[in-house]
Amino acid sequence: MQLPDPIRKIIDAPVFAHVATVGPDGHPHNTVMWIDRDGDLIVLNTAAGRTKWRNLQADPRVSISVSPLDDPYQNFSLKGRVVEMRTGDGDAVIDRLAKKYLGVEEYPYRNATDTRVTILVEIESVAGNL
Repeated sequence: MQLPDPIRKIIDAPVFAHVATVGPDGHPHNTVMWIDRDGDLIVLNTAAGRTKWRNLQADPRVSISVSPLDDPYQNFSLKGRVVEMRTGDGDAVIDRLAKKYLGVEEYPYRNATDTRVTILVEIESVAGNL
């Protein structure tokens, strides 16, 4: 679906997203993440082997909650599915997110043994007062 302009504006700012995946036992796993977008796709980044990565390998469903920086009581819930997980640009994407969130050129918490994974999410529904 096409993201509504208010959601695009929120995601383009350095807001923290609450990202929920479904674990193997059916319980949700929720983490706070940096977020970006590529057109109408949501862009996330993690390291291979982490819980959210394992969960998304098995079940591509994801729920994302975001609020504007200036109005944390206004909340939007985005539901969607992962359409791609890739490693080729994982380091570049985490650097881009570090620039957005920290104002630095390179992600300062890089672990040399991590394989960074870019996650692209196609949103299927949006809830909240637009």
